[in-house]
Amino acid sequence: MIDKIICEKCGAEMLPIDPNKPVGMTCPNCGWGWATTYIDPEQEDDTVYVVSLSEGNIATRAAIKAVSKIMSKNFIQAKRIIENSPVDIYTGNAVEVKDVLRLLESLSLAYSITPEFPYSQNQEGTDTENIRRDDSDN
Repeated sequence: MIDKIICEKCGAEMLPIDPNKPVGMTCPNCGWGWATTYIDPEQEDDTVYVVSLSEGNIATRAAIKAVSKIMSKNFIQAKRIIENSPVDIYTGNAVEVKDVLRLLESLSLAYSITPEFPYSQNQEGTDTENIRRDDSDN
């Protein structure tokens, strides 16, 4: 959850200049504010990315729960999806895909992204075929 930003001049809660982009804040009480000309490239990226779960992932409880959450499926369906990979599990913009990747990478689940995703958390790129996690909560 984002903390409230308080105006330095009058102490009122500041509001975003543009609720869709993090470009600055303004005070509705006194008008003081700040702005930036830098907008995160992820926010501006209109590319539609497809995240695919790679073959070979183990259907641990944590993995099943993650796939269930990402795809809005029940646990039985999520387990089958993992077992029948490779399969597309999410389609969305860069900001949404980055959230999905955080979840997949936290569990060391192998995935791929099409087209190439330039904002990956993984420093080696988006292909994490060889990443595995020894997870004993099967």
